[in-house]
Amino acid sequence: MVAWNELTKDEQTALKRMNRGPYPELEPAMAERLIGLGLAEARPRGVGINRAGRDLVITTLLAARENLSSHG
Repeated sequence: MVAWNELTKDEQTALKRMNRGPYPELEPAMAERLIGLGLAEARPRGVGINRAGRDLVITTLLAARENLSSHG
């Protein structure tokens, strides 16, 4: 599986946006890259985040929150 820090900032941003809902502005090349990494999938209405992508985003966001709260 791909680690969050192995993704580019653009890939990270795309995944976070896809996690919130449809992302029609997603570039086709980025969509193919995320599908190739196993983080997204083609759907009838366009490319969407899959379970692995969602797990990666949520795990990363929760870890960031825990790091912030432990420093405060």
